[in-house]
Amino acid sequence: MKYIFALSCILAFLGCKDSDGNKPQEGVPESYSYNYSGMMIQPILSYEVERAKDGTITIAYCANSDETTVYKAPADLLEKIGEMARKYKVHKLKRSYQPTMEILDGYGWHMFIAYENGYIGSGGSNAWPSDKDWQGVAAINKYIQDIIDAATEADIIEVRPFRR
Repeated sequence: MKYIFALSCILAFLGCKDSDGNKPQEGVPESYSYNYSGMMIQPILSYEVERAKDGTITIAYCANSDETTVYKAPADLLEKIGEMARKYKVHKLKRSYQPTMEILDGYGWHMFIAYENGYIGSGGSNAWPSDKDWQGVAAINKYIQDIIDAATEADIIEVRPFRR
């Protein structure tokens, strides 16, 4: 997961693009990550959804903390994320959103959905897509947050320091 996070940060903050941008992806994602943070502090919000080697789906969640809580997630969570990504056409997001003038402080975000044969990635530094284009990421994040909000102590796998 560290490699996916690093790749998504590089794509988001360096503005790496190919001529075609993101492409629609079929099938079930292998992982999903979203991170929103200030430039000098721990994440304001971070979700990392992945399938463990034993097939268990987990959500690593951090909000305004230096700790990450890892939750057991529903077995169909990655399928639902893939469905929402297709429904809202998340692949239409630009790879990188940047303000028209250079800002050395502020907030950054990235979203990355990994598939077996490709990925959808987007991010920004002090710039965001339109509300319409943002709907897919917002829907996915809300769905994940609803699972976390409904979780019990029994759903917590571990609490660990946030990994940068």
